[in-house]
Amino acid sequence: MSKKAKQSKQKKKVTTSSSKADNLFDLIAQQIIRAQYTEAVASCELLLNYLPQHAPLRADMLGQLGVAHGMLQNFPQSYEAFTEALALDPTNADLWFNRSRSSVYTIRTGQAFRDVEHAIELNTSTELTKQLDEALRITRKIAEDSMKLRGPNFTLDQLIEQEELFQQGLKLMEAGKWADAGQAFEASIAMGDCLPQPWGNLGGCLMMQERYDEAEAALKRALVIDPEYTFAKDNLVVLAHSRQAFTGRYFHAAS
Repeated sequence: MSKKAKQSKQKKKVTTSSSKADNLFDLIAQQIIRAQYTEAVASCELLLNYLPQHAPLRADMLGQLGVAHGMLQNFPQSYEAFTEALALDPTNADLWFNRSRSSVYTIRTGQAFRDVEHAIELNTSTELTKQLDEALRITRKIAEDSMKLRGPNFTLDQLIEQEELFQQGLKLMEAGKWADAGQAFEASIAMGDCLPQPWGNLGGCLMMQERYDEAEAALKRALVIDPEYTFAKDNLVVLAHSRQAFTGRYFHAAS
């Protein structure tokens, strides 16, 4: 995660003319420099709650928050912070570059490549050029390999869409929306059936809905793709116990 140019060359004044906001801005910059990332996250969230939605400083603070989360390996939160920052400041090359790093770590390989391309188009810093050239080489290779895995004529746009469907499924799982999450994983699979993770997570969603036969089929499909996929192996064991308990409950109720 690049800590370089994580804010504007000059500090943007807050429209509320608040010394509290200015002081927090300076504190966050120091916390990042001192590698106090947990403290920086807390400070950023405090300031973001205080700032108006369209305050000039808001994109800078979201960028700082993305950096701090990234350094803590909280990559989903880092990605979301950079995405929100880019909605406010879409011409910032550093934000595109930093989001590309979070994209890689959240299995958005297509988005990572595209983000680096955007950063290169917008970059005016000779200091950043070398990093961007290396990032372009790496992300292009990863994206091309991912597209080849899915078959001929699979495009970058399709890769980005498919990987985002998978991420949506994960978010819905976290929210306990098992049916909706399952639909997202099914849509991802339909675009290119080549990875075990969507099947494994689909199996988990089906288990939570007590759809055990379908869950077993999904988990076994994951193991066809990757026989060493531990997640599917472990969940098949859990599935056997869950099915047995479910059958016992049903028998007891029927009697």
